[in-house]
Amino acid sequence: MVENKKILFVVHRRKPLASGIAAKLSRLAAANGMDTEICDCFPVPDSSFDGKDVCCVIGGDGTILSSAPSIARHKLRVFGINLGKLGFLATYTDDIDNKLFLTLAKGGGRIFERAMLEAEYEGQKHVALNDFVVKDLRVDGVSRFVVYADGEFIAEYTGDGLVFSTPTGSTAYNLSAGGPLIHPKSRSFVMTPICPHTLSNRSLVYDSSSKIRVVCVSGESALIADGMRVSTLSHGSAVNLMMSDETIKFVRRAGHSHFGILRSKLGWAEDPRQISNEQ
Repeated sequence: MVENKKILFVVHRRKPLASGIAAKLSRLAAANGMDTEICDCFPVPDSSFDGKDVCCVIGGDGTILSSAPSIARHKLRVFGINLGKLGFLATYTDDIDNKLFLTLAKGGGRIFERAMLEAEYEGQKHVALNDFVVKDLRVDGVSRFVVYADGEFIAEYTGDGLVFSTPTGSTAYNLSAGGPLIHPKSRSFVMTPICPHTLSNRSLVYDSSSKIRVVCVSGESALIADGMRVSTLSHGSAVNLMMSDETIKFVRRAGHSHFGILRSKLGWAEDPRQISNEQ
């Protein structure tokens, strides 16, 4: 096992237990020869990730998503302690075993590499681990977007917007909008219309090499990356979306199961008749 020497704790300071957990684990890491740093700023300064080997996020999935671009850019491994609700990405709990924590911090466990999406608008590049969303800014506005794939016209979509999701994000907004679950090892991404006015407008799964161009033909619209608005699209402007060259590496305990997470977090594939009988 190659030991990591530097660990960054990213802490959601508004979670009551987060600071205490970070302090305890930081002491444990330091006692085992690692340099540690705790950051509870939001957003986390990009410089905090410099020179680190691993990142332990204490908060929830949203805390991981907010730091994902920097984690990927600096090529850190990451694992998370969930103090939120679902915990798809932050899979460990606040009572994480000391031995397991040290194993993950020192480079043990299994590495799960996840794809990211990239969006380019007016010369600015953004990356997302879960998804990009485009939607009209007006509360009562109808979103209208024309979509092209590799230069070929697909359709004009009218509705509440569009979700472009990675396999990792397929269990989030994409799933709520009626999109498919995609295995995280798949090199693909999916476009799902949000409440489309045409019922036949359904999800499209794109190959990892696909280059998507989305032209805004409604009023001012928002480009949202992992829940954060990053740009405003004007009428007639276009955003380009594609699979990013950057990836993020999650470190998990041996025996981690993607389908086990789906079953435990979503109740996926359970027999509703059995659940009814148990109640």
